[in-house]
Amino acid sequence: MKRVVYFFVVAAMLAGCATTSPQSRDELKSFAKAHTTAMIYESYTSRRRFEDVVASLELKWNECYGISKTTTRSENGVRTSQYRDTFHPHFVKVNGFLVEMTLQMTTEGMVMLSKVPPGGDYIVALDVERLLGGKTRLTWHSAAWGWKDQWEVNKQWSDGKEAACL
Repeated sequence: MKRVVYFFVVAAMLAGCATTSPQSRDELKSFAKAHTTAMIYESYTSRRRFEDVVASLELKWNECYGISKTTTRSENGVRTSQYRDTFHPHFVKVNGFLVEMTLQMTTEGMVMLSKVPPGGDYIVALDVERLLGGKTRLTWHSAAWGWKDQWEVNKQWSDGKEAACL
């Protein structure tokens, strides 16, 4: 009987550790807006034309975010685990005034505690909007940890500046 109780206590603890990740782009955006201390929800206006900004961002997103990386952990010279993260940039032209850019990530070789949506975890949602006067607004939604510098480099890319992938 003690083993059964122990099993349920451990199972409950593990279930409590599992987080619910956003299951859609809209959920990521809503979560970023509601949790600005842990998330980035910011806008930036570029003085470049909408078409030029979209072209620059699509090029750099494919180059910098269309990647896979493998992480290997070892202890005392012995490999203990290995997993692979693959990033998937997506671009949707909603209309002549809005392009939605989304970055998702899939992980192979690791048990995920949270439910992973189709296409992978939602990492970044970037709305690119045409403004009057040949300007373009970018609105960024992501976790703050690890993505603040990425947001800054996206602003540079939108302005046509050559900034390296991070």
